[in-house]
Amino acid sequence: MKDLISSCFCVSADEINKFRKEGFLHLKSIFSEPFVSYIYTRIEEDIAAPVDKYQSGSSRIKFDLFDGDPHIESLLNSEKFRKIMKDLTDRNLIYTQALGFELKKRESKGFPWHVGTQSFGYQRAEDYGCTIWTPLVSIKSNGQRGGMAYVPKNAVSGEFMYDYIDPAVFNATSDRIKNSDDISLEEFVHLRDGPLNDPAMKKILDYYAVEDDFEVGDALIFDKHVIHRSVVLEEGSIDSRKAFVMRFVGSESKYDKKRAHDLEIPRKHFNYAGPTSLHLDVCKNDGDLIADSPIFSNDIESRFLK
Repeated sequence: MKDLISSCFCVSADEINKFRKEGFLHLKSIFSEPFVSYIYTRIEEDIAAPVDKYQSGSSRIKFDLFDGDPHIESLLNSEKFRKIMKDLTDRNLIYTQALGFELKKRESKGFPWHVGTQSFGYQRAEDYGCTIWTPLVSIKSNGQRGGMAYVPKNAVSGEFMYDYIDPAVFNATSDRIKNSDDISLEEFVHLRDGPLNDPAMKKILDYYAVEDDFEVGDALIFDKHVIHRSVVLEEGSIDSRKAFVMRFVGSESKYDKKRAHDLEIPRKHFNYAGPTSLHLDVCKNDGDLIADSPIFSNDIESRFLK
């Protein structure tokens, strides 16, 4: 497959400034139809019902997709793709992980307001991370919907979630478990979701939220401080909305061993499987460079966008 990125796609100086200010940018017609069609077929084959209780809002989901996939490697090696990512972020990046997930019409609630504390839960809070989210069907915000809503980080930033709230939630949960203080799964989920979804904060986020239309081939890039949520797929001709996600971290990112292993506290206590072991496997020692991860050593030249 030769043309993964549409030949007409480029980013302007105004778009670069917008991305750096607001934390997200709608990438219109970035991917070619053959590439999106290929991704759709692969995701349809691989995604399955969620095992993580915290991700039950999706009908099907799968982490760690496309490892070693030749078309993904071609995209990562593309000079055009690398230039787009460097122009937008002004950083060298490491591609870490892909995932796919699905929302079903009238059934799936998706994710409430959140930031990527799972997908960026193994790097230090101050390290850079960003996501490319690609819906695999058309999305009409005034029609059936089913896309995402996101808040400009210059209005409300999710940085405090990484710096303070998430560590506090896991520390409190760990202490309560050690002290035999009964904590239910429902209470833990509320502790994680509540800071961004309790009534006052939810009203603020809903007020500033942006919800775009997407055509097949469009994508959204957003950094890890952008607070976002799923939008329910309403009544209409589309039965489900699948999406493809790629995660990237700054090349200077270091492993935060405590943050990574904290993700396992509720899974061990409530005895359910996590969606991925990347956060446990990517590095061994606290402070290790993620770029030096042994699990990336076989294809680091493709993963390292510089």
